Amino acid sequence: MTNIYAGVLTHVMQLSNIKIINKIIDLKAVLIKTGIFMSLAAYWGVILVGTFITFS
Repeated sequence: MTNIYAGVLTHVMQLSNIKIINKIIDLKAVLIKTGIFMSLAAYWGVILVGTFITFS
């Protein structure tokens, strides 16, 4: 009986580890997408500000 319970707990622990890893991967993807968006926004902001200063 002990082996059955140990097997179940090991299986549950592996599932929780997979869930934690998936959350970390999802968080990393969100951070990468946010970083790309912010860098593109800064890039186009510099271009627009430079254009308006040139025309003034």
